[in-house]
Amino acid sequence: MSFTHLLLRLLLGRRLPNTRGELRVRGPSAPVTIRRDSHGIPHIDAETEADAYFAIGFCQGQDRAGQLETLWRVGRGRLSEWVGPGGLGADRMSLRIGFRLAAEKQIVALSESNRKRLEAFAAGITQGNTTGLAKKPHEFAILGREPSAWDATDILTIMKLQSFTLASNWDVELARLRIVLADGPEALLALDPIAASFSCDPKGSVTEALPFGSQLNELSEEIKALQQVLPPGAGSNNWVIAGSRTVSGKPILASDPHLAPTAPAPWYLAHARCPEWEAAGAMLAGTPTFSIGHNGFAAWGVTAGLTDNSDLYLETLGPDGRSAKEADGSFAPCEVRREVIRVKGQPDETMDVVVTPRGLIISPLAPDLSVALSIKAVWLEPLPINGYFGAITARSFEEFRHCFNEWPVLPLNVLYADSNGGTGWQLIGQLPRRAAGHGLLPRPAHLPDSVWNGMVPFDEMPHLADFPAGYFATANNDPRAGFGIGDSGFRQADAEKCRTELSSLNPESPIPNPFLGTDYCDSYRVQSITDALASREGWTVEDCLALQRNVRSIPWEEIRDIVLSLVPTSTEAEDALELLREWDGQVDSESPAACVFELFMAEMCARTAKVKAPKSWKTALGDSAGPLEDCFFADRRIGFLVRQIREQPAGWFMSWPAEMESALGEVARNLRHNVGPGPAFWAWGHLRQLRLEHPLFKNHGLLGPAFNLGPVPCSGDTNTISQAGARPTSPTGFTHNMANLRTVFDLADLSKSRFVLCGGQSGNPWSDHHADLLPLWQAGESITIPWLQAEVIRASRDTLRLLPMG
Repeated sequence: MSFTHLLLRLLLGRRLPNTRGELRVRGPSAPVTIRRDSHGIPHIDAETEADAYFAIGFCQGQDRAGQLETLWRVGRGRLSEWVGPGGLGADRMSLRIGFRLAAEKQIVALSESNRKRLEAFAAGITQGNTTGLAKKPHEFAILGREPSAWDATDILTIMKLQSFTLASNWDVELARLRIVLADGPEALLALDPIAASFSCDPKGSVTEALPFGSQLNELSEEIKALQQVLPPGAGSNNWVIAGSRTVSGKPILASDPHLAPTAPAPWYLAHARCPEWEAAGAMLAGTPTFSIGHNGFAAWGVTAGLTDNSDLYLETLGPDGRSAKEADGSFAPCEVRREVIRVKGQPDETMDVVVTPRGLIISPLAPDLSVALSIKAVWLEPLPINGYFGAITARSFEEFRHCFNEWPVLPLNVLYADSNGGTGWQLIGQLPRRAAGHGLLPRPAHLPDSVWNGMVPFDEMPHLADFPAGYFATANNDPRAGFGIGDSGFRQADAEKCRTELSSLNPESPIPNPFLGTDYCDSYRVQSITDALASREGWTVEDCLALQRNVRSIPWEEIRDIVLSLVPTSTEAEDALELLREWDGQVDSESPAACVFELFMAEMCARTAKVKAPKSWKTALGDSAGPLEDCFFADRRIGFLVRQIREQPAGWFMSWPAEMESALGEVARNLRHNVGPGPAFWAWGHLRQLRLEHPLFKNHGLLGPAFNLGPVPCSGDTNTISQAGARPTSPTGFTHNMANLRTVFDLADLSKSRFVLCGGQSGNPWSDHHADLLPLWQAGESITIPWLQAEVIRASRDTLRLLPMG
């Protein structure tokens, strides 16, 4: 424990939640019992479904008040009111995109039952972060103000925030635009194989965007400001193994979502029981449903689906800046909304938000501006939502998957398994049918075909039941891969069955299988998983936990012979090659050879990008010198480089072998100069570490050390199953993407399912449950969440009864 940590504890106190005795609260209709186990996980017994959702919200409000307040304020565009001018960029971006406005329109589209569920959960948060605490949480004591009151619309707002920050395409559209504006269309086509494979012609977008170039940097800075408090993530793994391949004879489902390393974690563990249902698992903080979990009969897990459900448009504005060009050449009036941003410590700021027929203009407006950028997204549409509200009681895959017929938010690969042996995969997330184009670049808005023609029917979305191979995995890979596009995350039998099922949905229809998108992660993680699953039978829960920590490097396997055939011309290159020659290809935290390999790949990524895009090379690597740091280009860059090294095409370097040898020498030279005189100092995980960061205080000199966790050594890279992503432009910086949660569900006995958070249940740095799970996460260990009532009572450490007020 640091001196700062001790000092702040003395000054502020621990400020722990009320977890024992009885509390009278406004909201529940009957008494609710909340038992907490030794890790602070709540076990809720409620007499009604509404009271169960209330109690889930109450517990989140108690344990995650600061995290939830940040989400509430970013969603409403009111962060500056709390933190001062530093929140202005995030507030401007939030109000332009219109998260809260869209949620207000959507709430009326929900069924009455789902709206009441959200209302109960929101009421629980409001009571939990006030009545549930003896003193207001530390963030409020430091920054001032009281916790905010929540409503059902706030929950929808947060779901839209998540859909925005975890989307795969809007940021890549902007990155592509930056490249073509800076270095021309040829640079984009050379560095982005996706654009080239879809015969992308950037010229129209470039012509329309030329007047917009000056605004792009300002827009990027505001997106970065939003990402500072809501950092995006990129990646996850999940897989199902059929009972025919497990020791128990029942399926096993594993799911480890990868998001930004935050303190507290994005995930919250809970177990709740009411007459209508019982479930245990993990939910994203600020949401009421179990995204990953089980109901005693079935289990489910997710990865980001990365389908393209949003488009950016280049709007040609009229001279008044309040009208937009249409297909017939006329200028249609736009809706204009005046927003006031209250800023702590300085005068209010006013801002006009302009809405075109396509959507909200998200780029900053200026008096002389003739071009602006608007966004249209499924998650901004006023559509009903069901999803996990219905799925929590499902008793078959068909029943489960159809609950996601209404899911206009974050696309997900959902895997399912049940105690009867049933298994299945469904790609969820409503998807638009575009009249033209593939969403690769912002499209001129006035073109007649810059429209959506409704949504893809649910039964045309990819899905598969009872996998012929006996297993199935996803890892943010292209789901069409088994159909001959890209690398394969399917085994051939699964691919053929899925293709047959899709084509049989409507064989007479002239509409082809739906266009899903273009911007997926490299397939290395899913290949590692399926290679392992195919290699043997007799799988156990412990085997799956071990596989989640696998750090095999397939990129190294693909270029090993080429690299080791290089002829060194310097002692530094010779030393680097000697290390690599003895390396087992595991990206282990203690490995100096892994360090050399990772830095070599980062150096070669930079060199190849600079050849074709000397002005925008950082953008091509997924980092545009600050803004748009987490562009998905970064997650495809290694696969692109591996192909380049294997094929060594002309037009890049005088000699590929000479360039690679030079890069190896430079890596070893820099390590000696900046890190230590030899390999004993070059352990990968000690040079590139993991730090779990508080969204508001992470970079504060005094508060950061108290509210952050770590740094700690970390194995893996962007393409290992145990992902620890680092940006190619900053390969030794803190990892920006990792498994915040690991889960494995044993369908033979779901009470023995395993869970571990990277961190702990509480967002309070002075709680015993702020970091108690971190050592287990580091060691590859995990816990169970007691399920049977006798086990829950036996594991209970604190018991709180909530009593209705009045």
